[in-house]
Amino acid sequence: MLRCSLYFSVLCFVLIFSGPLAMPAFGLTLDHPPETTTQFSEPDMRLAKRGEGRKRRSGKRQQKKDSEGDSPSPASVPCAECEGLDGFVSPDEISNEIRLMVGKAKGKQEQAVKIQKARGGIETGLEADFINDGECPQIDSEQWAIDYSGKREGKPAIHKGVDIPQPIGTPIRAIAAGMVVGKFENADNRKGIEIMLRHTPEQTGLVYWTYSQYTHLRDMSPLAIGAPVELGQEIGKTHNTGKMGRRIRRDALHMAILYSESPDWSNEGRFVIPKDSFWMDPNAFYRLQGPYDSPSIEALPSDQKEVPTPYMKPDGSFVPPGTKRIWPYPCE
Repeated sequence: MLRCSLYFSVLCFVLIFSGPLAMPAFGLTLDHPPETTTQFSEPDMRLAKRGEGRKRRSGKRQQKKDSEGDSPSPASVPCAECEGLDGFVSPDEISNEIRLMVGKAKGKQEQAVKIQKARGGIETGLEADFINDGECPQIDSEQWAIDYSGKREGKPAIHKGVDIPQPIGTPIRAIAAGMVVGKFENADNRKGIEIMLRHTPEQTGLVYWTYSQYTHLRDMSPLAIGAPVELGQEIGKTHNTGKMGRRIRRDALHMAILYSESPDWSNEGRFVIPKDSFWMDPNAFYRLQGPYDSPSIEALPSDQKEVPTPYMKPDGSFVPPGTKRIWPYPCE
């Protein structure tokens, strides 16, 4: 019994005072206990990997946020084909206010709508009255400057144009002679395939430089940037391209008009921005005399709200002859 106690006392002394925790006499080495390595280092490594994953995902989210930002254009690349065209200026010469009014306004919808309304984006009450009782495709319920917040998940928005339904593939006509200044796929937004024309005062008979926008096209127009366009020339075909909400969009042309006293404009690679521009009710584009600004038009008496609207017939003739502006679809 005494020998046994002495044996264990020696064993305890060795365990306590042996520096490297080694027991050569017993054939054991305790430098790296396997239990410690298995139980703790692996969980620590897993936690580190999870943390790195969160950092990587967070980094991607931050990159996406940075690329989208609050600016109107997440990826503004000046239009190389536009260099040298009449009136083209660098995007740097366009004010942030006008850029926000015309372009994408992610994160700044409320501010953008205030600017849009202050620069013509208000309902005017104008209606097209086709000359000689022409039978023309009509604007449907998607009228100029109506509130669109209900279609934008409650975010502030207005309809910056008019919609004219027509069967898929119906040719769309240039509403005035002009020049192609923009072509966009718009795969990431509701506009879909788009073409935009610039019209000089001589080409329209107006005192402004005007810009006509046509979206939801079936195919990208073969017309090149800078190509001249004649009055009534086909510039695309009707469809419903662009991101959709809960419902499938019917085939229709979305047409919008911008105007400016300045001949300058820019193209950032995602949209055309006329310098110091305003929105115009597309119906006002056909007025023979001013006013053309929305607040003044809104104040007109009701008997001046109908606009005698010219058009092209299926045979290519114009009503009235000599007009410089027409409806975007032929009329009977």
